[in-house]
Amino acid sequence: METASFLSSLLKMVFSLAIVLGMMIGAMYFIKKLLHNATPAIDRGSMIKILANRYLGPKSSIMVVDVAGQIIVVGLSNQQMTVLTTISDKDQLVKLRNMQINEEISGIPIIQQFARCKEKITSAMDNFRK
Repeated sequence: METASFLSSLLKMVFSLAIVLGMMIGAMYFIKKLLHNATPAIDRGSMIKILANRYLGPKSSIMVVDVAGQIIVVGLSNQQMTVLTTISDKDQLVKLRNMQINEEISGIPIIQQFARCKEKITSAMDNFRK
């Protein structure tokens, strides 16, 4: 009798844990999707856009930057920034400008992220209630 009670309690506990973990993972997925869709493009309309960035080693990298319509390749190190070249080939300019920029949520303050999330949730709840 004692083993049957222990086994049923163990199964209930594992099942409950699985449900809680599933709900947590689902909520995190929902919030991630909600925040990703709610954030605007970072630096939209800015005069300076980072088109590409490649890390070469500790504290050194190469960046391709669009500054006021001119594409510049810049070398970065711990001590200095160096202009490596300026790209002036028309085909390369069009290709580089059409590249998709990876947007990062980290550029937006967390308070604004939560405010947008709250607005989305309240509007979704209002639509659900109607």
